[in-house]
This record gives sequence, C-alpha cells and structure tokens, in this order.
Amino acid sequence: MIKVFKFVFMLIQDSISEIIQDYLINNLPEKTNINLQNKIEIPQNTNYGDISSTAPLALSKVLKKAPLILAEELQKLLAEKLQNLSEIEIIKPGFINFKLKPKAYREILEYFNKNENLITKLQSDKNNQKLLIEFVSANPTGDLHLGHGRGAVFGSSLANLLKTIGQNIITEFYINDAGEQINKLGLSAWNLYKPDQAFDGVDQYPAELIQPYLSDLEPNLNLEELTDIVKNRILNKQKEVLKNIKVEFDGWFSEKNELHQNNCLEKTFKLLESKNLTYQKDNALWLKSSELGDERDRVLIKSENKKPTYLAGDIAYHVHKFGRADNLLDIFGADHQGQELSLKVALKALGYDDTKFQILFIQFVSLLRNGTEVKMSKRNGSVITIEEVLDEVGADAFRFMLLLSNINNKLAFDIDLAKKADDQNPVFYVQYAHARACSILRNACQDLFKEQDLENIKPEILDLIMSESLSDREKQSTKDLILKLSFFNHEVHRAAESLNPSALAHYLIDIANKFHSFYGACKVINPDNKNLSLARLALIKTFKGIMQKGLEILIIHAPEKM
Repeated sequence: MIKVFKFVFMLIQDSISEIIQDYLINNLPEKTNINLQNKIEIPQNTNYGDISSTAPLALSKVLKKAPLILAEELQKLLAEKLQNLSEIEIIKPGFINFKLKPKAYREILEYFNKNENLITKLQSDKNNQKLLIEFVSANPTGDLHLGHGRGAVFGSSLANLLKTIGQNIITEFYINDAGEQINKLGLSAWNLYKPDQAFDGVDQYPAELIQPYLSDLEPNLNLEELTDIVKNRILNKQKEVLKNIKVEFDGWFSEKNELHQNNCLEKTFKLLESKNLTYQKDNALWLKSSELGDERDRVLIKSENKKPTYLAGDIAYHVHKFGRADNLLDIFGADHQGQELSLKVALKALGYDDTKFQILFIQFVSLLRNGTEVKMSKRNGSVITIEEVLDEVGADAFRFMLLLSNINNKLAFDIDLAKKADDQNPVFYVQYAHARACSILRNACQDLFKEQDLENIKPEILDLIMSESLSDREKQSTKDLILKLSFFNHEVHRAAESLNPSALAHYLIDIANKFHSFYGACKVINPDNKNLSLARLALIKTFKGIMQKGLEILIIHAPEKM
C-alpha cells in the first residue's frame, strides 16, 4: 500500500527520509535498522547541491540493487512527492544531490516558527531502559588533575546529551576508598599528624599534597579515624571542584561501604566459584580468564596479604551495577585499557550480556602555555590540577576547550587561547554569537517592533528571506545559515548515537560562523523594509534558540550580553 504523505511543518530532510523509509518498507519484507537520517547531509562543496544523500549506497545490499539503479528509482519517487526541489541529480557511485527552491527556505523558517520542540525524543526501547554511566571515579587521595577534568566534562556532556533525546540516564562516581591507595593515604597522613610515632620505610604521598587536609584535627585520633577524616575531606574537595565545572552525579558509590562491608565481594567470589571459573594456586585465588578469551589467567585475591585485586573489585561492582541498570557505560582514562578484556570476559561468563556493557577510553590531555607544554603544577610541583586551570579560564571555557577534540585523540589545552576575548577563542566565538543575536532582538523590539510581532510571522513575510531582489551574497549567507540550523535535530541525534558530544561543539562553532557571515552580509533592522526585517529577525530568533539549546546540552552558559 502506498503511503499518502502530508509534509505539514516537516523539515525537507525529514521529508526525504520519510519517503525513502516508506520505499524501504514497501520493498523489504523484514525490518532494517538503517538510520536514514544519518544518510542525509549538507555537502561540503555547495556546487553539488544544497542537500546530499548516500541512501542508495547504504540500501544497495539490503535491497539487492545496484546503487545507481536504486538512486534512479528514488529520484523519480522524490520528484513526484516533493514540490520544493528545483533539481535532483544522481552522481556516481550512488549519491543523490538536491537543490532547493527558495520556497523551501521559507518553509524551514516556518517550521521553527511553529515548533517549540527543537529535538525529537528517541522512539525505542532505550527510553525505558536505564543506562548507568560511570565516569571520573578518581581515588580520594589527592586533587583532581586535568585528565580527570576531561573525563568529567565529557561524561557530564554525554549524559546530558543522551537525556535530551529521551534516554533514562543515571550517573555515578565510584569512590575507590578501600585497598592499598587508601592505606598509603592513611600512613602518609599519620606521619605528618604524629611525626614522633611515624611509620618508617613506608611508601608515602608527598607531604604538600596531604598537609592541607590535616588542619583542625582532634589530638588523639587513631590511624583508621585519621584515614577516614582525610579521605572524606579530599572527597568533599573533589565534589566541590567538580561542581565548579558544572559536574554533578546522581550517585556516589563507596567501594568500602557497598562492596566490602555489604559482602558484595564474597558473593561475587561464590558466584564465580559456582560456575567453576576460579581456582587456588600459590595461596592466591585466580580467575580462569584464559579459558574465556583473555591472554592469561588473572589474580582475584593476592597471596601476600589476602586482599582482593582491582579486577575483583571491578567485577563485583559491575555485578552490583547490573542489578540497578539495564545497560552500563564506563568512561575510563587511557591508562586503564588493559583492564577491559578481563572485566568483560568475567561478566560474560557470569551470564551478563556483553552488548549491554561498553567502555570508552579518554586519551591524555596536556596543558599549553605560551605554546609550550607545561609539565608540572605551579602550586605543588606535581600534576596540573583542575582548579589551577579553572582559576584562569572559568568553567565555560574549561568545558568547551575540553570538548573540542574527540576523546580518542590526545588533546592539548591551550590556556592562552582559552583566555582570549576574541574570535580566535572558540567558546568566546560561540557565546558572542548568541549574545549578539540577543542584542539584535532586543534592539529590534525597542526601536521598530513589539515582541508579539516576532510571533507566528505570516508565510508571505517569511518568503522575503530569499527574495529575488536580494544580492547573491545576501541569499547565499541566508541559505547557508538556514540549512545548517535545519540540521540541529539531526546533529544532536548523530552526536548521541556516536557517543560524541564533541561533534555538537563543532556544530555550534559552525552555526556561529554561518550566523556571523549572515550578519555581515545582511542588514537586519531596516525601517524602510519592515517585512524583510521581520523575516530576518525570525531567522535570528531561530538561531538564538538553537544556539541556546546546544550550549545547554553541553552544560555551557548562553550569555545574553557580553
């Protein structure tokens, strides 16, 4: 049965997707998971058209048709169904390029004029399934460094991005407050607290890292009490620093309280033993991980002190997490990459679906000052802390600069660039574009219009946005901005699907660039042509709303004045 299409207030790319999707349904007996929205984009070379689709290439195998034949069939169907295309061109090996009529740009503006919801919610089972995202999870043994900051900014942005499209997200910080690092913290603190009773020959943290947490202590604490106080003070400091970069968590999971004191580790060991996955050797407990696909067997309980290893704690923690969520996502530093396989094979052997558990690794971040990498902190001679950078650049610049590169790439944080108040600074460039749009709208409502004049502007007025009387420069800059804005919903979903909020940051830079070009080419407020002014103000209002929402997703302030 052929579907009757009613493209009322639908973006042109959505109309194209819907027609191709309907073609797919009519020609394929079973369902397919191909995301057709991801096969439609703006070509880099405008000579190729306004919009381009790779759908014929993507559908060729499932439909068992050559891409060019498929492209010809889709070309005919799209030409019949869509009235706002001036040209549909097929390019080898199977691209379809579209050129839009001027009316199409008015309809895009009209769409945004009529629709307040900029982002569609995901329609899938993921809406009802809980996804638990764990990130940062630093030891409570010192200050958070710049690498922790990258993980914190990425994790919080990703969680907010996924929430925006309708996923059920829980965020969690795993507190590593048991084991050798905490013992080392306690002994380091004790040797400063009671130097006359110091433990000799123990591995310690530098005194300058611990000393700030030893003020106003009771005089007669024992080692365990002192360790807990110092640990909690460091943890509270970490929470404060994270809050200052706009990072908060739904839960804080204590290894000591939840895994050790609640017998989660013992329960996990018994579960592994019941499945014949462990054995004793050299007074240690081993996991038969080599039988599960790992390169070798792994120790779960050490022989020398009978303490559980990090892997043992990780397995127990993830078993606990699977009891609270349907899907798990861990965001780790690059130095943890060797732990992935052991953890995954153990969980799979326990019966957990490995497709519901994913780990992302964040590459290292360095600090540049005066074009040179800074190796050590000015304050304490060790790593560069979040606070140290935050004091100089502020939370917005801190977040945006750390989102500029995909987490699979190493990142150099240029602190001099982040402090600049000019177009070279990406966050300034983006925020200034939003502030400029706010200023234009304010001035228009003070000088020429009332706020209600900008609501539900008539289609015949919006048609003026691409009037034939305008210069080529005016029309091209207008077209570029409108088209790029029209892909906002697509860009949000693409970034979410690829778990890459950095892509959204670059999209915001791109629309800021298109906006500044538009503003440079077009006189917006013109008392001699109020209707054209209204049409252009409608475009600026759309830009403002999209920029504000994009920054909101990335948890970055959208200033109205700068």
